[in-house]
Amino acid sequence: MCEHPTEGLDVHSFDGAGYTRAVSYGSWRVAFLNHSEMFAAPTYIERHHETDESFILLEGEAVLLIGERKVQVKMERNRIYNVRRDVWHQIITKPGTRCLVVENADTSLENSERRS
Repeated sequence: MCEHPTEGLDVHSFDGAGYTRAVSYGSWRVAFLNHSEMFAAPTYIERHHETDESFILLEGEAVLLIGERKVQVKMERNRIYNVRRDVWHQIITKPGTRCLVVENADTSLENSERRS
């Protein structure tokens, strides 16, 4: 949801489940990633060929699976976890988890890979 409290300022929030894009400008995008069944268990792992992807845990619990070996990295609140371009990764969340994601605005399945 986008509010316009003052001219020149947009305020975004998202209380739903899953991933939703909030702000895109030029070549970058900020999205909300809130817990959903899609992120409850590792069903796929992905990598992006044209962008790093940064995750910021705002509240709750989350683990990043990183690399071919799926190393588990327990996320801490208010830290930026930057997954470099072409590194396999996935985020696993628990109920109540809220994150921000920053990536290239054109990140899509066309320039990324996913596998089970």
